[in-house]
Amino acid sequence: MARKTTSTEKVKTSSPTPRTGRTKHITHHCVYCGKETKMAIVGEMEGTQNKMWYKCTRCRHMSLLQQQVKVNPNAVLAQIDLANCITYKPDLVYSVGQFIFHNDLKDAGRIVSKARTSSGGDAIIVNFERIGKKTLIENLRGDFGFEAF
Repeated sequence: MARKTTSTEKVKTSSPTPRTGRTKHITHHCVYCGKETKMAIVGEMEGTQNKMWYKCTRCRHMSLLQQQVKVNPNAVLAQIDLANCITYKPDLVYSVGQFIFHNDLKDAGRIVSKARTSSGGDAIIVNFERIGKKTLIENLRGDFGFEAF
């Protein structure tokens, strides 16, 4: 049986973010179980912005966390000047924040982070203008039996 509402009650007709079949997760430190775990987004806190309820997938404890404001990386990439870009070569060493141009991909991008490959090599993560994030090799040494590009 449907409940009648008074004029002062608010009726929520739909969720603020439409749900698809997949749950969104973040990795965060759960204060209850004391481990870095995957936390599922439960929903927004009503009456405030940028606060979300998360549930630890390990212990099921609910936490209210500040939602991180996402910066559009494409807004920064629109300002890339090809004169300031370094031409990408796998044998060079790069630093975070540098702008590179990849000849084979015909695209420019900014180095957003560094990583290690599973074989122990060095890699850079580049956010390109057209193709998005890609992982590239850096500091390629010629001790593999073949010459670097």
